[in-house]
Amino acid sequence: MAFGRENSVSSDTDELMIFMGKGVEIKGDIEFEGSGRLDGKVEGKITVKGTLILGEGADIFSEIQSTSVIIGGKVQGKIVAHEKVQLLDTSAVNCDILTPSLIVEEGAQFNGSSKMGNTEEIQKTGPAVIAEKQLQNPIVKAVR
Repeated sequence: MAFGRENSVSSDTDELMIFMGKGVEIKGDIEFEGSGRLDGKVEGKITVKGTLILGEGADIFSEIQSTSVIIGGKVQGKIVAHEKVQLLDTSAVNCDILTPSLIVEEGAQFNGSSKMGNTEEIQKTGPAVIAEKQLQNPIVKAVR
């Protein structure tokens, strides 16, 4: 359970491989496999093969690449998620997002752009070519 709500995090995040508390600051790159939760400050690239949870205390200045990203804190930079990005109502996100599925809860702050579809295709071809193509099954869900 994250943020005191059972439905905020799927069952694949039950076992955390890494946890970083509020008082921790990292300047540098982070890379791991599995699920992890960051509540502190990070300046550097974050690469995760699994689910990344950015808690309410997170203050992230980073390029993030992950399977899924659940955000409850502050993020600036770029996010590439191969499955989904979920912005919780406590999030403040100022970045560009590339993902097939974007979930934005009421109250979330999102300033930036989002490109939806196959993330590998988006990264290879760039925004101008993608704008001309029809993306496969994009999903945008507003949750109340």
